[in-house]
Amino acid sequence: MRAMLAAFAKAIPNVTFTLLYQFRDPSLRLHYQEPVQALPIVLPATTYLRGGLFTLCKALRINAGFLLPEALRRIIAAYERADLVVSAPGGPYFGDLYAGHELAHWWYILLGRLHERPLFLYAPSAGPFKKCWLNPIRRWLFHAFDMLTVREEISAQHIRQLLGSDTRIEVTADSAIQSSFSPYPRDQYFSDAKAALREHSLIAVSLNDYHYPGSRNPAEMKAKYNRVMTACLNYLAGKTNAHFLFFPQLYGAVHSDVNYLLNMGESLAPELSWELVNPALDSTMQRRLFAMCNLHVSSRYHPAIFGFSALVPGICIYYEHKALGFMQQLGLDRFTFDIWDIRQEDLKFAIDELFDTREELVLRLRQRLPLLQHKAQRTTELAIKLLSTSPRR
Repeated sequence: MRAMLAAFAKAIPNVTFTLLYQFRDPSLRLHYQEPVQALPIVLPATTYLRGGLFTLCKALRINAGFLLPEALRRIIAAYERADLVVSAPGGPYFGDLYAGHELAHWWYILLGRLHERPLFLYAPSAGPFKKCWLNPIRRWLFHAFDMLTVREEISAQHIRQLLGSDTRIEVTADSAIQSSFSPYPRDQYFSDAKAALREHSLIAVSLNDYHYPGSRNPAEMKAKYNRVMTACLNYLAGKTNAHFLFFPQLYGAVHSDVNYLLNMGESLAPELSWELVNPALDSTMQRRLFAMCNLHVSSRYHPAIFGFSALVPGICIYYEHKALGFMQQLGLDRFTFDIWDIRQEDLKFAIDELFDTREELVLRLRQRLPLLQHKAQRTTELAIKLLSTSPRR
């Protein structure tokens, strides 16, 4: 989101944004440098029912603004003044894994169509689309977009399977790759009392507290995953003088992975050095800290982006195709592992290769990342082109 907003702001003078956000913790607020009005979309079911009645009336060209509570009035007003509607920059929202709230997100696309605004799908991931009861809605509203971009080829294949092989869709890259960050200075991060850690190999770790939805034995699967990851980190530490930085990705009163990461740190061999990174740090600071590290181990998507985009080689464990697609773009499939079929021996071989070929991998990232950065910037260019060439429908 930050990268997309910054790219638009750089290209369009005096641009303003309305951000419809899905936070369940009302105490959390993101802070942006750009002029952003943030409106929550986590609303009561009764509010969405009134929104549905309003939508029906608008489709019939009946003025039913009186149906709207204040929260929806602000959202509708944003559509009325918008010049472009951009969907899912952090994505994905559209696909079977998100079927529980996918209809709500399609409703926001429908609002854009009813208000005759140009609609742009801003490089999310998408699919798979095997829940057939949703597919008629998906086909209808995917066709509402004026332009489709996705951030990796697997998602493009999913959409083509849904809409037809001749569907026009451009594969770009994850929005976050548009931005780059300098490493945070080690001598500033580690106080004088911890000066010795400045010379350690710093290993960034961001692990997903994965619950294996749909598994017959989720507790057993999770226990195996935790054991394998602990063994992986212990093995990695045996190859270098390591200090692990555990990066939380969920923070706040509703969702938090802080305790999970603390437990994972405490499961390491007692002599190993580790710490939990401040959970309140924003994505910009996290990216600078990732860039400060020597290697990373990630079973979350954006931490993998943070690591590899900072020229830090690592291991990527994926739970959705979005991370696999990103690693394929880098040409680093051999360092990518399915969280549903994770094996200790495979990770150890990959760690050995990381150490044996680290300089070669850094060189490969230097060569490959400019192409991905150009692809990510291409998403913004296409959106601006749509904005400049498509009058309000």
